[in-house]
Amino acid sequence: MLLLKTKGKYKMAGFITNSDKDSLMRASYYQITRNFTKTVNRFIAFKDTDRIVEIPHGIKQRSKFIDLMIKYFETLEEYEKCTKLVKLKELVIMAGD
Repeated sequence: MLLLKTKGKYKMAGFITNSDKDSLMRASYYQITRNFTKTVNRFIAFKDTDRIVEIPHGIKQRSKFIDLMIKYFETLEEYEKCTKLVKLKELVIMAGD
C-alpha cells in the first residue's frame, strides 16, 4: 500500500491514474462488447499480450462488473456505451450471470 503524508496525516494514494483507469475501462468495454455471444459464454473482461482477466460464470460478478462500467461511462456522459452495456447485462443475467 502506498501512503502519502499530508500535514501530519496519512492518506492512501491510488495505484492507478485517471488516464490509466480510462484506458483500462475503454479496453474492457471494447473487449466485452465486441461479440455479445462470446462474452456471454466466456466473459473476458481484459486481454493483452500476456494476460487474460476472465470472470467465471455463475458467481454474479459479471453483471456487477458491467454495472461498474455503466457508472463510469455515465459520469463521462457516453450514453451510447451505457445503452450497449445494458443490453449485454440483460443477456448475461438471462444466461445465469
